[in-house]
Amino acid sequence: MVKVAVITSGGDGSGVNAAITMISKDKNINLFGFHDGFDGILKNDPIPLKMANIQHYNLDGKQILRTSRSKLPYTKEGREKIQKRLKSYGFEYLLIFGGNGSQKAAKLMNKEGTKILFIPMTIDNDVEGSEYSIGFDTALNRIIEVIHDLHDTAHNMPGRIFMVEVLGGKCGNLALASAIAGGCDLAIIPEFPSDKEKIASIVSEKLNEKETIIIVCSESAYDDREYKAGNQGVSFEISDYIEKKINIRVRKTIVGFYIRSGNTSFRDAFIASQMGALARECINNGISGKMIGVKYGLVQLIDFHDNHSPIQQLDPHLVNIAIKNNMIINQ
Repeated sequence: MVKVAVITSGGDGSGVNAAITMISKDKNINLFGFHDGFDGILKNDPIPLKMANIQHYNLDGKQILRTSRSKLPYTKEGREKIQKRLKSYGFEYLLIFGGNGSQKAAKLMNKEGTKILFIPMTIDNDVEGSEYSIGFDTALNRIIEVIHDLHDTAHNMPGRIFMVEVLGGKCGNLALASAIAGGCDLAIIPEFPSDKEKIASIVSEKLNEKETIIIVCSESAYDDREYKAGNQGVSFEISDYIEKKINIRVRKTIVGFYIRSGNTSFRDAFIASQMGALARECINNGISGKMIGVKYGLVQLIDFHDNHSPIQQLDPHLVNIAIKNNMIINQ
């Protein structure tokens, strides 16, 4: 049997349980997990992940393994400690679920000889080289629930402007996708200008066509300063400007950590299960040093050394829809 260690690193993402459960079904793999990411490898004992014990958590938003952020793998000394600890337990593989920071750590450890498999897990869907990351669809569904309810109250009480701020880090995927699917009027995202004067002008123009406006704003859509991870409230700044410019109050909602978990959506469970199945194949065939991601719509192995942009690009088809519907500032 191949002895494999699993960690979840960085933010959480609903659906990761489905991948872990799929791997645990393989009788040739002796699967263990560490709570609390890279730090947990040093601080915690490994937990046996037997299918009989974890299968009922498959669709649960509470992760089988707690996640955590860590600076440990970004130093030579830290990586040596991790590798020494893994070897002391006889682990042959380390399977890492996480975002861009965890991907960087995976690449560093892979170069130094640790057998690594990396699977994208972040609601931001911004992992370099993969079109999709675990947790994205569940987060979108949570946002859509809020937008749906705002449509109801907008119908009941016309003449209002609603602003919804969502997570997403430095990437506008969550805001853009939810705005389009939610039938919203404007998406304010970091990849395009968020000039307050132009935003107010678009809102004023749209109010001439309809009674109610719903805007989705990414947490990082600052036009005048650098975004810092964890900051929220940019939508309040933009709303204040709109109010002063057109003299109509903006009703504001920040949809924060509510969207980070929750019961796993079909798409997240389906894709994560496929990722887990491919991880099993890799382990059984001695393949390592790869990311298991989505490319051209299919779950497949992606080389760490493929050249991609620093973050996952926005879907050009969605951008085109947004431009044609005057939902983003394309200047």
